[in-house]
Amino acid sequence: MSEQQSVGAATFDYFKFKPVTCHLIDSLARSTIWCAQPSKLNDPFDCQINLKDSFSRAAVKSSGAHKKWLEQFCRDGKFFEMWEKLFKQVGVCSFSLNLYNSLMWSHYADEHKGVCLLYRFAEKFLIDPTSKIIGVDEVHYEPDVLTDWLANDPPTDDPYELSVELTKIYLMAKAPDWSYESEARIVRFDHGLFAIPPDSLIQVCFGLRTPEADVARIKKATARRGSQVQFCQIVRGKGKDFGITAVEL
Repeated sequence: MSEQQSVGAATFDYFKFKPVTCHLIDSLARSTIWCAQPSKLNDPFDCQINLKDSFSRAAVKSSGAHKKWLEQFCRDGKFFEMWEKLFKQVGVCSFSLNLYNSLMWSHYADEHKGVCLLYRFAEKFLIDPTSKIIGVDEVHYEPDVLTDWLANDPPTDDPYELSVELTKIYLMAKAPDWSYESEARIVRFDHGLFAIPPDSLIQVCFGLRTPEADVARIKKATARRGSQVQFCQIVRGKGKDFGITAVEL
């Protein structure tokens, strides 16, 4: 059973903690994931950085031609309008890199009554233009990620390409307080349901308290995908007062 991200030339392994709901059952049966609009995320500071302010602070940190370049963008209302239009359309799907995070089980998997899904995404799927993916990366937990990136000379002067790169950096940044989540994200040009290959889901792990009826519902839903899915369940770990581990079912 995977415990963290496995990054190679071919695959990315990500965990998704979820309560058992009708929406989850439907997404399992239909092989979809939900990419939320940034404004709908649970942290009011998440994806709500003041972009103009970041440009201004980056200009203060810079000098010479790069400083002038940043100051020019600060005055360019059309660029920010273009970026805001793009930003309103994008979608974010959040994952974790750690199956054995007790806080994630409590906060996002209905106090251990839910599940943790393990997805293994093929790189060729993630880079396929039809997937409309802007970026896939681990979240950076730093207080000034975007400002520092702008100050360190972004890789393009093209306004549209810059707006796309900005969106990627913007959505992969969170305050250091959230680092316990060990989060990774998929960012797409579109929000809403995102159809993924059925074989992307490789494991479902049930919580300490997942009801048997929900276990049965999930097994039935995954059987409709036509792909092999492994099942396991969280149990109390031996050798530690608060440890947890997973056993195969």
